[in-house]
Amino acid sequence: MNANKKIAFVMPWHISERGGGAEVQANYLAVELSNRGFKVYYICQTHHERKVNCFESINGLSIFWLKPSGRFQWLDQNKYYKPLNGIKPDIVIQRLSSNVNYIIGNYCKKNNAIYNWICTDNLSPYKDFHVKKFKQKIASKNISLLKFVVYVLNAKIMDCYRNAGMKYIDYGFSQNEFQRKIIKSSFGINTRQIITGHHIPLNQYSTKQKFLRQTVLWCANFGAHKRPEQFIALARQMLDTPFKFVMVGGHRNKAYMDSVLKDKPSNLYCTGQLPFEKALSYFDKATVLINTSVSEGFSNTYIQSWVRGLPVVVLGADPDAVIQKKQLGFNVASLDEAIEKVTLLLTDYQVYKVLSNNASDYGRKRHSVKTMTDNFLKVIST
Repeated sequence: MNANKKIAFVMPWHISERGGGAEVQANYLAVELSNRGFKVYYICQTHHERKVNCFESINGLSIFWLKPSGRFQWLDQNKYYKPLNGIKPDIVIQRLSSNVNYIIGNYCKKNNAIYNWICTDNLSPYKDFHVKKFKQKIASKNISLLKFVVYVLNAKIMDCYRNAGMKYIDYGFSQNEFQRKIIKSSFGINTRQIITGHHIPLNQYSTKQKFLRQTVLWCANFGAHKRPEQFIALARQMLDTPFKFVMVGGHRNKAYMDSVLKDKPSNLYCTGQLPFEKALSYFDKATVLINTSVSEGFSNTYIQSWVRGLPVVVLGADPDAVIQKKQLGFNVASLDEAIEKVTLLLTDYQVYKVLSNNASDYGRKRHSVKTMTDNFLKVIST
């Protein structure tokens, strides 16, 4: 592909200020494309008023900052037109689903630009994505009927704009087979697989060093679908073991956080919300990763673990059964089984060594930033 083409990423946030897996991956791909000679822009919101409507250079990217939207995000969605029309990108990349699909789609249609959309979580393939997301978010909350009606209506409007923009997508990407099938049935889009990538860590620790740490890591936001209470229960039930348990992550609702952690056992250390690089450092101190999510598109934490040789134990979230097929850890059906497998990994070095080596080989060969970018460019060049 011609490196003279302008590429613009359109995202809600940049990882330097806020974000999760989607922002991490968007930033990795953007920086790598910039390193390969492309002129790369990144359009997103900022928490800092002084930066609004200004450009800033970060890691080779020209970032244009926008004022944050309120609760009803579709009301000011037209703010994305200004930077798009000013930059005039030839290629637009969006790694999420939102009402902004509509703005991107319209820009690309009018300017003959290529629209690349990358699916994130397993709710994104559905036409009622925002409604499903809202209902999931309030599942454990009590809100008035009036608020419920208003917020459901808001979610429906978001879905209308989002779905209107989906028809303009030139290249769609999915993370697993489940997403591919639902996107096809929902929107008629044939997606290609996106490879999620991470940098290979410079520090190399021996398998023995990792095993002797005897540390079980959980890393995620404390949203209900991540089921943090499952990890806390696991640590509590293993209170009489010598193993250490660490939770990395947080939630903007302090009252919710306090309720989740009110009976935290003494063998569990919680870091709270951390900047990305600081959170990443805890993978260098762990022996095994636990994931308690209901489902995952393809979790960044899996790859962060594998490239460091950490096996993973998941409670059902095994996209395309890759953990089982490649023997990268265990997919378990219950908390009791999770305890059994964690105990096995932390007490039987030979078992740990096999799974650790499998994880390291697979992660480094399949999920480097280079492999991810090569795959992406190959698809959009066809």
